[in-house]
Amino acid sequence: MLYSSTACLRMTAKPPTVVAIDHSTASLSLYRRSAASLDIDLVTFSSPAESLAFLANHPADLLFLEIVMRDMDGLVMLSKLRDMDLHQHTAVVIVTSKDYAQDRGLAKQLGSREYRLKPLRSQEIREIITRYVRPDRAHSKKLRI
Repeated sequence: MLYSSTACLRMTAKPPTVVAIDHSTASLSLYRRSAASLDIDLVTFSSPAESLAFLANHPADLLFLEIVMRDMDGLVMLSKLRDMDLHQHTAVVIVTSKDYAQDRGLAKQLGSREYRLKPLRSQEIREIITRYVRPDRAHSKKLRI
């Protein structure tokens, strides 16, 4: 089979995976809008249990994690995540409206990279993503042919 050079598809590396876990649909929508210009795969969950099921079989480059959620506290979820071989070193940024020293300490002990208070701005979200995923992998979307 013959291929012209213009018709060949260039093999591209898989974009980094960023996961946002938050009970607030407004927050999840903000993550989607903020990351739309970046070449990443953004996966969002409002349920910690559903996100854990996904993360059991999928690596992630970065997680945004809310502490206050219905089904499971975000710090409990982070502890469960750290028990998974696949996510012992995954970059996690805690994003919450709770600003308690005890939560900050536990988040740090569990290996979170940052503890951010809501509300985040779109620019902050983009900066965090580019900080924790390889800089050459989280760039503005370009046409992939």
